[in-house]
Amino acid sequence: MSVGVPLVYVDPAYTSQERSGCQHIEKANRVDQARFICRECGVVAHADRKRFPRAAHRGQTVWNVGRESRAPATP
Repeated sequence: MSVGVPLVYVDPAYTSQERSGCQHIEKANRVDQARFICRECGVVAHADRKRFPRAAHRGQTVWNVGRESRAPATP
């Protein structure tokens, strides 16, 4: 049950392999369960810390697109 809280579906595909800064996706970026090393820009981080911002960014993008009016402007 949702009580005034917006919910947006985000496709989680490749979020564990994608670097949010440079948006490079590569299976080799996810070294193991805990380590993430971007093969493009070299950023090293905990794998789960890299996944959340990417998913959040995708959610924000979906939300913003949904807020844009598709109706023609009235003169």
